[in-house]
Amino acid sequence: MLGFSHNKFSYEFDHLKMTAIRQLLANLYLKYLAITPDNAAMNLDNWNGKKFGQYLLESEDKLLADNCANIAGYRVMHLGLVGERCVLEPFNQLHQFYIRPSSNDLAFDSSLVVADNEDLPLPSDVVDVAIVQHALDYSISPQSVLAETARVLAPGGQMILCVFNPIGPMGLLKWPTRLMAKRVEYDFLSLRKGRVFDWLSLLNCEVIGVQNGAYNFPIGGASCFSEHNSWQKICEKVGSPLGNFYMIHAVKRVTGGISNRNRAWRPLTAKPYGSKRTNINRTPHD
Repeated sequence: MLGFSHNKFSYEFDHLKMTAIRQLLANLYLKYLAITPDNAAMNLDNWNGKKFGQYLLESEDKLLADNCANIAGYRVMHLGLVGERCVLEPFNQLHQFYIRPSSNDLAFDSSLVVADNEDLPLPSDVVDVAIVQHALDYSISPQSVLAETARVLAPGGQMILCVFNPIGPMGLLKWPTRLMAKRVEYDFLSLRKGRVFDWLSLLNCEVIGVQNGAYNFPIGGASCFSEHNSWQKICEKVGSPLGNFYMIHAVKRVTGGISNRNRAWRPLTAKPYGSKRTNINRTPHD
């Protein structure tokens, strides 16, 4: 009887000890390893490494201007990280606007919609070009952001995604930096290219191009963040896949062709042909 009581006590003690160890490990994970993206990271002013962040954005803006600025369309939308310059300036679309979680996050004058990236306040199929600049990395639900972007994108519309590279310099320094210091820019999700490709294919979006950029490490002075840096030039020349970010260019494909459905925001004041406002001269030619 005494032996049975001793075994029971030993079992309960071991159970309590294992529970305490599991709780300790869970607390350590939540404190140092768990990723909790913050909307504050969408504003470059909140970065400790602001110079590196500006270098990163300038590298992405250069790729966008060189390869995507001539995309046809009327309406272009931007989601994600914003710095000191207007990302959409090189684009020719007449209607350009940003969607931001806060109205105080733009450093320049521009059309702005305040909304969550996971729930865009737009009708379906109305945007011709969508630029998603690290909105996936800093979202608690990147699949929802991508699905909403694909929903508002018109058939045949084009989507450009800028995503941090998990095997790039910033991706490799992410974990030791998060362990040593709390920096909002490192609270991003590590998204592999193949994973994003799979999400896009499920949304009927075809990938037509992938590029890499910003090869310098996020440490050092301003001279280390120059596009004329020798290391940067070598990596660009050989087409290294180890940049700080990768850029995916995709097109929305819709089976059955492009429809011409009415949109929820079509102006109600439009006049039909034949009215006084849009009267057509039907006098026959001699």
